[in-house]
Amino acid sequence: MSEWTERTELSAYLARQRWFGEGEDEVPITDVSELEWLSDPTEGLGVRFELVVAGGLYNVPLSYRQHPREDLSYGFVGAVSLNGEVFYVYDALHDPEARGILLQGFVAGMDSPSDIDYSRLEGFSLEADADSVLMSAEQSNTSVIVGDNLVKFFRKLAPGRNPDIEIQAALTRLGSEEISPLLGWISSGDIDLAMVGVFQRSATDGWESARTSVRALQDDEMRARDAGGDFAGECERLGLTLAVVHEQMRQTLPTASWDAPEVAALVRRLNARLDRAIDMHDTVVTYADRVRAAYAALDSVTPVPVQRVHGDFHLGQTLRTTSGWMIIDFEGEPAQPLEDRVRLDSVSRDLAGMLRSLDYAAHSVTIALGVEDNEYVDDWVRRNRIAFLNGYGFEASDSAVTLLRAYEIDKALYEVVYESNYRPDWVDIPLRALNRLL
Repeated sequence: MSEWTERTELSAYLARQRWFGEGEDEVPITDVSELEWLSDPTEGLGVRFELVVAGGLYNVPLSYRQHPREDLSYGFVGAVSLNGEVFYVYDALHDPEARGILLQGFVAGMDSPSDIDYSRLEGFSLEADADSVLMSAEQSNTSVIVGDNLVKFFRKLAPGRNPDIEIQAALTRLGSEEISPLLGWISSGDIDLAMVGVFQRSATDGWESARTSVRALQDDEMRARDAGGDFAGECERLGLTLAVVHEQMRQTLPTASWDAPEVAALVRRLNARLDRAIDMHDTVVTYADRVRAAYAALDSVTPVPVQRVHGDFHLGQTLRTTSGWMIIDFEGEPAQPLEDRVRLDSVSRDLAGMLRSLDYAAHSVTIALGVEDNEYVDDWVRRNRIAFLNGYGFEASDSAVTLLRAYEIDKALYEVVYESNYRPDWVDIPLRALNRLL
C-alpha cells in the first residue's frame, strides 16, 4: 500500500482542488495505485501517473524533485522519502517539465511503460520538447495547450471508455466539421487518463459571446432588436449545428426507442432529482406537486426515440470559430456515474440544457452588474430560445413540448441543488425559471 494512504499531505491537497469538489480540510485516501515511472527520480526528476481512491477514483500525476522549487509552490503536495532519500512532490500538471514527460508517449519513436497506452489517430504526433501552457479556467478536468493541440487530463476516473473519447473518435472518423477533431488519448488498462484534440486558437467561447450581447442591452441607445451584436442569429446557427451533430451521432453510435417501461424509469429518475432539490431548498416544495404532474404527463409521449447525446450541453461547451459553431466536451456530467453518462437519452436533454444556459447567461449579467432584471433581458432570453429551437428544427407537437418541458424542469432543479451548495447568490436564477415553467 502506498505511503500516501497514511499521510495527510495528499489528502489536504485533494481537498483544495476545484476538480475534487467541496470537501473538508482533508479527505480520506483508501488506496493509491502508482503506475510505472515515466522518468526516474534518482536522475533528478521522477514523474508518474498515480490513481487515488478517495471516495471516487482520481487521476493525480505527480512529479518528485530532489530540491524544492518556489516557482512550483501552487502545485506542492508534500515531501516524502523514497529509498531513504527525501523528495519534494508536486502535482505534475503544474510542473512544465513534468507535463512534457507525461506526454512524451505521443512523440514519434518514444517508448511508453507497459501499463500505459498512448493511442494516436493516423498522422498525429507531438513534437519533442514542445512548450505547454496550463489552462486555469476549468473545474472538472485539467487542460494543457501544447502547440496547436489541447490535452485534457481527466481528473475523476471510472473504468470504461470515457464518452468524450468514444463520441469524438466516432465523429472525427466520420469527418465532422462541427467538433474539434480528436487526435489521441492516454489510458491504463480500461481507464482513460487523458485525451488530445485540436486547439481552436482563434475561437471565442459561446458563454462569453452571449453575455457580451446581454451587456449591450444595458446601454439606453442599444436595445435588443436594434443592437448590431444581437445574438439571435448566432443562436439559430448554433441550433442547426446541434441538429447536425445529433444526426452524426445517430449515424455512428447506437440508437433505440423508449416504450412505457423505459419512460416510467425516466420519471423515477426525475422524481429522485426533485426529492434532492426539496431537501436542499425549502422553496422547491411549493412547486413539488406541479413538477410531479409535469413528469406524470410523460406517460403520453411514448415511443421516445433515444440515442447518444452530449449530456451536459450549455454555452460553455460551444466555440464560435471563423467557419461556424463547434461543440466540445462530450464527457457528460463528470460527477455522475459512467453508466448514467453513456445511457441513451432523448435529444430533448441537450435542447433543455441550452435553453437553461441562455437564461443563465442573461441573468448572470444582471447579477454581475448589480441591476434589476428587466423587460429587455427577458426579451433577449425569449428571442434567443426561439431562435435556437428554430435553428434546430424543433417541431412543437404536444409530445415534444411535454418532453422538453420535463427535461427543462429537471435541469432547473439540478441548478437549484448546485447553486444552493456553491453559489447561493445565484439560486434565484433557477427558482425564477421554475416559476415560469410551472
